[in-house]
Amino acid sequence: MTTVGYVFLDVNRDTLTPLAEQRQLLEKYAQKLNLFCDELLVEESFASDVPLLERIEGRRMIENVQKGDTILVMQAKWVLGTPQNALSLIKILKDQEVSLFCADLDGNISMPTQRKLQSTQGIASIVYQLCEALSCGERGNHGSAIRAGKARLKREGKYMGGPVPFGWVVGEDGRLTEDSKQQELIAEMILLKADRWSYRDIAGKMQKKQGLKLSHEGIRRIILKNANKK
Repeated sequence: MTTVGYVFLDVNRDTLTPLAEQRQLLEKYAQKLNLFCDELLVEESFASDVPLLERIEGRRMIENVQKGDTILVMQAKWVLGTPQNALSLIKILKDQEVSLFCADLDGNISMPTQRKLQSTQGIASIVYQLCEALSCGERGNHGSAIRAGKARLKREGKYMGGPVPFGWVVGEDGRLTEDSKQQELIAEMILLKADRWSYRDIAGKMQKKQGLKLSHEGIRRIILKNANKK
């Protein structure tokens, strides 16, 4: 599986963000997702209103990605375009089972969020529904609409999309609730760390004993996030 970072440099300089800034943000966002950016594509010959599939690097990227691959982009508006174009792109990626993560929305907007022992529609469902509604009317601001939707969910105390924290699931009411089995695994990780096990050794034990495939960095984040709660 390959992770591709897509950098967009608006030829008209209307929404120009320097290459170095986009590269740094995408690498940082990839690290947050426990991914490594294998390839960085730089689009610099088109304006923002040109559909992604009509751009040189954009078209090449979509033609070359395969099932299980991931695309990272700094801002959703640089790849979505009009509501109709957004729907078309999301459908293509969903059919190919390719994830599209947008840093400004902090979520996967093409595929349901996958986690061990669980799956949730997450932000992908919100984006698709909004784009579908917008496609029936005038061209809208995707980012503003999506952020407004996430703000409403936050006010209601509901899950706002993105990766579900390990140890939790999204309940029927849309709120995060504890996953008893994963909470037991977290407690075991914390005990192992207290017994002076390294994060790498804990990751190995979890994979061998529980079939849990997490990097040592992922284990570290889980333990640090939950240690004070135990």
